[in-house]
Amino acid sequence: MIENIINQIKETEEKAKEILALSKKEYKDIIDEAYKKAEKIIKEAEEEVKTMFAEAENKAKNEAAGQAKQMEKDYDKKQEEIEKIFKSNRKKAIDKIIQRILD
Repeated sequence: MIENIINQIKETEEKAKEILALSKKEYKDIIDEAYKKAEKIIKEAEEEVKTMFAEAENKAKNEAAGQAKQMEKDYDKKQEEIEKIFKSNRKKAIDKIIQRILD
């Protein structure tokens, strides 16, 4: 009878060891899976950030190009205005010189 109890204790100890080993393995698997999921989330976030930066960069470039075109148009317009004023003032100056010569 005592031998029977000792054998049951030994069997229980073996089962406890198996359960403990299985628990450790499951714990490790859970931790590994959590790390894998975390790495996946980080990679996805990094890709999303890269995409957002690329989109922002493209938008900024397009806006800058649009502003440059507008500035170029404004510059050309101002240059034309200055040329008109110059021609007008030149004509006035020539007319004044001619008038003085004639007077």
